[in-house]
Amino acid sequence: MRLKGDVAVVTGAAQGLGLRMAEQLAAEGADVVLADVQEVGAKLDAWPRELRERAWAIRTDVREAGQVRALMERVESERGGLDILVNNASLFTSLARKPFFELEPEDWERSLSVNVLGTFLCTKEAYPLLKRRGGGRIVNVASDAVFKGLPMLLDYVAAKGAIVAMTRALARELGADEIRVNAIAPGLTRHEASGDWDEARDAIVVERRCLRRTQIPEDVCGALVFLASADSGFVTGQTLVVDGGEVVR
Repeated sequence: MRLKGDVAVVTGAAQGLGLRMAEQLAAEGADVVLADVQEVGAKLDAWPRELRERAWAIRTDVREAGQVRALMERVESERGGLDILVNNASLFTSLARKPFFELEPEDWERSLSVNVLGTFLCTKEAYPLLKRRGGGRIVNVASDAVFKGLPMLLDYVAAKGAIVAMTRALARELGADEIRVNAIAPGLTRHEASGDWDEARDAIVVERRCLRRTQIPEDVCGALVFLASADSGFVTGQTLVVDGGEVVR
């Protein structure tokens, strides 16, 4: 229960990694808001009762400044403030893999609007709440694709690279307010929102890892709790790659 008494917001929490991370924060004692453009509420029915009592869902499109502002206003009015923001909302499985010269401006707009603009808007609106609490923790979700130079997804890789850069710059800006900003860069992760899982591609990735198995959401949750808790109290501006050693830096 390392997060008992904390209030957390997890974006992109309707499914996949975001849903599992929200559940882990609740298991550690936090009150958790699951924010997503999709319906979330029904997903909570599968959680243990004691975790459901610490979670609630607010439908939010992180690309819309007004909706993000309304989200944070509700968090403050209904839960008294905010301690942890997890910027997880992202696009990946719906993106088409294609060479960079086939990308169109609308491809870039789609990737950047969720991954980059959404992270910016949520951080901007969360900042006053975190500051009023005397500090807090922001955890951004990047990708190990940034460090691998993954081809055929240039818009996605660039967007996640921006997350790494934003994490470093925000850590500098927010440190004086005792707000720590870090990022997690997961590898290819199998979960219920992965779509048609490509076993052949996964086998190639597994072969490149030091730990040779498929990555699952639980592999990322421990890193999240570390960065969201006092265990990382003097860590900020860092990106923690969690991919079983496919990327070794």
